[in-house]
Amino acid sequence: MNRRDVIPFPQGRDFDKARQARAAAKPKTDNRIVIREYDHIIFICTIMLVAFGLVMVLSASSYAAMHSGAGMYSFFTTQAFGAGLGFIGMVFAATINYKMVAKFSGLIFILALVTLGLVFTPLGIEFNGAMRWVSIGGFNFQPSELAKVAVIVAMATYIAKDTNRVNTIRGLFGCALIVGIPVVLVMLGRNLSTAIILVAIAFVMIFLASPYFWRFVALGATAVVGVAGYLLYEHLLGEGFRGARFGAWLDPFADPTGVGFQTVQSLYAVASGGLFGLGLGNSNQKLYYLPEAQNDFIFAIIVEELGLFGAMIVLTLFGILVWRGAMAAVNSRSVLGCLIGTGIVTMISVQVIINVGVVTNTIPNTGIPLPFISYGGTSIAVMMTAIGMLLNISRYRKT
Repeated sequence: MNRRDVIPFPQGRDFDKARQARAAAKPKTDNRIVIREYDHIIFICTIMLVAFGLVMVLSASSYAAMHSGAGMYSFFTTQAFGAGLGFIGMVFAATINYKMVAKFSGLIFILALVTLGLVFTPLGIEFNGAMRWVSIGGFNFQPSELAKVAVIVAMATYIAKDTNRVNTIRGLFGCALIVGIPVVLVMLGRNLSTAIILVAIAFVMIFLASPYFWRFVALGATAVVGVAGYLLYEHLLGEGFRGARFGAWLDPFADPTGVGFQTVQSLYAVASGGLFGLGLGNSNQKLYYLPEAQNDFIFAIIVEELGLFGAMIVLTLFGILVWRGAMAAVNSRSVLGCLIGTGIVTMISVQVIINVGVVTNTIPNTGIPLPFISYGGTSIAVMMTAIGMLLNISRYRKT
């Protein structure tokens, strides 16, 4: 081989330049945390659901509000005020880093417990046999809504500090205290629905952090069987309002004017909707047939007025919101962000599943509002603030 045909090995500066060129040409995996734009799909879905909820609250409540003397727009005005507060909370939570919020998790948790305790003071308001509301200076709010977010943030902070905690008895005991104290307080106020949501949130967050799959499957199955057995026991003995509701779920038409009345009227509304509904504002069941139509059973009015088509649009929006929220949580580069996002997504999805299940009599009747849509200023304000936290988490994701 001729000496001129041999390519000389680069030396000195030429060697450094060649090494830099090879390094630049070599593909790299960038694992840095990059601050990106908010997840616009989460924001758009939330605004669409809130706007749709305002329209449906006006439609479902106008007749009852007008005949109560409070004014046709009384419920709508309260809901719009709650949505306005929620929008401010959403912007605020989306702006502040979620890790900063976690630093105050203990204070938020204590504040939630204090407000839950106020329910049992003279400030508490009893409605339909349940203690769920607090009135301060003419302003009414529901502390259990704040408790949901407080448990999410406190549980996520506790687990994120040491993920091995969920693998020890001592660590699980700490988790049980975080969720157990609020559950006891809401149960004392006869608020089983919120207790179910709190337990579901905690269960999913601990399940996500633990490597033991089948243990939690067995635990969840045991809990479901235990609750079902308890309800069936009360039903067979004919004692307790929960047993009566369980019996109404098995056969609501057995007592259509008593304990099964609300379920029967809800089924009438769903059956009347057909494919495209009776038209917006044309519901018959909201004319004092379906009690408190703007609250937990507003989905029945949606189906009656907008039909299966309208119901599918609403459920699709919820599905997209949950999907994008789950992606934001999974792609978070911190355990804390992943757990907080998971808790928020669980809170929304569980409430949607239970609410739709109750309206269609798929599960026994329990008071769960439909997120962003059911009437309730506290609920919509807290939900939108939680979405703000989810938006913030979506900014700090993998590149």
